Amino acid sequence: MKTLFQTLARYNAWANARLYVELTPLSPEQLAEALDVNFGSILGILNHGLLGDQLWLNRFTGRGPTPASIAEVVHPDLPGLTAARVAEDENIIRFADSLNPGDELRVLSYTSTEGIAFAEPMALLLSHFFNHQTHHRGQVHALLGRFGVRPRDLDLVFFQKETGTYPG
Repeated sequence: MKTLFQTLARYNAWANARLYVELTPLSPEQLAEALDVNFGSILGILNHGLLGDQLWLNRFTGRGPTPASIAEVVHPDLPGLTAARVAEDENIIRFADSLNPGDELRVLSYTSTEGIAFAEPMALLLSHFFNHQTHHRGQVHALLGRFGVRPRDLDLVFFQKETGTYPG
């Protein structure tokens, strides 16, 4: 399982780097434009993804920021958001590399941002963690078309082929 989560952590960093390059032609106004999507804009979705990652990493490790809300735009400009995203992706890779055999079987107890207590297996939470990132990247990927950008594919198999980690 560790190898799977290490692969997903590296894929996550690759996909984010690729997506953020696709965002550079957009103006600050386009990035912040109010859209009928959750978190209100491309910047809103990307900030949510970053804050969600920070929150989950804190739950997993007990270290790092603990956002009170995952719906704020804490980085209102693309350069600041990009720098924060790169740093967080490095944290995610370090975390995945630090996993020990059997960690995925451990049950993690945590409290949601709404104050609800949960206790779930790490394998499920780690799967959610990486799936959440993919979901919101997909939203932004689709929204780029609204602004005339046809972004490159972000599929896991393209990452694996590009990096030589594809088993086939």
